[in-house]
Amino acid sequence: MSFRDAFQPYIDNPEKYNDIVLFQDENVIIIKDVYPKAIRHLLVIPRNPDVSKKHPLDAFNTNYPEYSGEELYQLIVGYVDRAKDIIIDDLSKKFNIESMAEFRNTFIKAGVHSIPSLNNLHIHVITQDFNSPRLKNKKHYNSFTTKFFVPFEQLNPLFNEKYYQLNKDQDSNYDSDSDYNSDDEDDEDKPSFIRHVRLKSALLDILSNTPYTCPSCDLTFGNSMVKLKEHLQQEYTKKFKQFGDPNLLSPNNF
Repeated sequence: MSFRDAFQPYIDNPEKYNDIVLFQDENVIIIKDVYPKAIRHLLVIPRNPDVSKKHPLDAFNTNYPEYSGEELYQLIVGYVDRAKDIIIDDLSKKFNIESMAEFRNTFIKAGVHSIPSLNNLHIHVITQDFNSPRLKNKKHYNSFTTKFFVPFEQLNPLFNEKYYQLNKDQDSNYDSDSDYNSDDEDDEDKPSFIRHVRLKSALLDILSNTPYTCPSCDLTFGNSMVKLKEHLQQEYTKKFKQFGDPNLLSPNNF
């Protein structure tokens, strides 16, 4: 099996990987990233084989036999929220505190890579400290802190022109519970769509040439990973000491 299919065994037989799989049902698995790039880094992986092989920027702009793109997106929204809850439940127990609502809403991000390294569709759910020895180079860091990383909410098919056109072409009277419909011949009510960078050379340029920038304070560190990691360690300590001893945590030590 190719390395690019590394998630397939977890999808097929999640019960064999209890040390990695934190949640499973008929729709998804939620696993710990085995190379976590932050103190908490989970992956939500759909199990439907038709969905699993889709490019992440196209997966929700397709209608499937089981569900529309809108229905699939709303389904996965629930599992992304569950992954965030898994992180918060664990941190709350470790620090013995009841509420981390602001942390959950502002410091845990979900999204996908514009050029995924593995074949099976997966959504990253990751804390924004990036305090991990697994984060070793510019590709690792910039894949989460630049436009290369597409926030999950931007994958909503209602904001994508491809999905709009798909349903318009399939049914000239298309009408859903969404914020648009395609009855208008002149498309005067056509929404403003989110457009993602898709050109591979442009995306690779973003990875290679964007200076290191702190996601918390926007300080830049040029090409110095050493200075960046020193700063990220300081930011991590400042962020987590409000809850307790930051040394209680290591990457994905659930």
